[in-house]
Amino acid sequence: MPPTRETYPRLPKLKRAAAALSSAALLCLAALLYERAPLPPPLDASFPAAPTAHDLAVLRDAYSEPAADWPRPRLLEGAKFAEMAPLAIHPQPQGKQAERVRLGRELFEDPRLSASGQIACQSCHNRRLGWGDGLPTSFGHARATGKRNAPSLFSAGYKSTFFWDGRAQSLEEQALAPLSDQREMANHDFTGVLERVNAADRYRKAFAKLTGSDDEITLEQITSAIAAFERTLERTTRFDRFIEGNAKALSDQEIWGLHLFRTKAGCANCHNGPTLSDNKFHNLGLSYFNRKLEDLGRFSVTRNTADAGSFLTPSLRHVSRTGPYMHNGVFPSLEGLINLYQIGGGRVRPDHKVPPDRVPLLKSVLIKSPQLQPFQLTREERAALVAFLKTL
Repeated sequence: MPPTRETYPRLPKLKRAAAALSSAALLCLAALLYERAPLPPPLDASFPAAPTAHDLAVLRDAYSEPAADWPRPRLLEGAKFAEMAPLAIHPQPQGKQAERVRLGRELFEDPRLSASGQIACQSCHNRRLGWGDGLPTSFGHARATGKRNAPSLFSAGYKSTFFWDGRAQSLEEQALAPLSDQREMANHDFTGVLERVNAADRYRKAFAKLTGSDDEITLEQITSAIAAFERTLERTTRFDRFIEGNAKALSDQEIWGLHLFRTKAGCANCHNGPTLSDNKFHNLGLSYFNRKLEDLGRFSVTRNTADAGSFLTPSLRHVSRTGPYMHNGVFPSLEGLINLYQIGGGRVRPDHKVPPDRVPLLKSVLIKSPQLQPFQLTREERAALVAFLKTL
């Protein structure tokens, strides 16, 4: 409010006028400064859905700090969160280990490991297809089709649990399963595999040089070599470079997507840490219970009813190269995945008519992960989230 006579009772009129003008000028200056310095946006799930250039600049500044100082993620009940970090890529093997890797790659690409002599490890895990096969579910011996999507092997060397249901605890153990699966390499036992590998002079000479022994090649040596090769497949990503301090590695849109990933969309509840996986099992409502595509996931290993419909969280590293997605490969695109999560995952009808012994399973598959909650993104927000996922 402008000064009055009561405010300056002893000043002449001229001084009172000058004081009034000064107050008005200060108000104008304050208004100009207010217009030039907008308030910073909230750096949580309520970040603007249509951000201005200023909003994005503030977000970039926030994510230019070390990851420990980034805006906190929106975590839900039971989330096991580890801060996002660059993955420490294993150093290139040297000496005998390098020779073991070379042997492992040769075995990985060799169809003689299969009963038919037509299926190799790389049949389902092809480098040009993101170390998967680009199919919803893989096929193997006699064109038999499996019921699960072939997981990418990019981060296989950094995991401690394998397969969608977690039935293997090491890469060496994992390598045994396809050899004996009747829909994959179809070996009834491992005798034939050993006979065929030992019959190859190049393998006998290579393993003898590696071990210093002319003894027959063992199954353990074969799986050890394949695992050694698989541990070399990971590569640095743009997101790794960004989190290491290269601010130019991500665009403003991609940083916006990173923020959505951590907050509004809630992806970081399960996809976090250097491998972008919490290494836990979650029920996303995709068991297809009592339907053609039924798959009860972890339950097939533990026989624990509470595990029905739960699957291992995959790593999101190189995710744009590893589609189609989910354990059954029913989602061909990242956009489709986001739509699934927006509605809170899949749905299982509670009114299935099932025998009494399957009622506990039905009750279990109806209980989805508490980290799975619906959210709403605009078209622009979805595009930003997809853009970020492509940097991983």
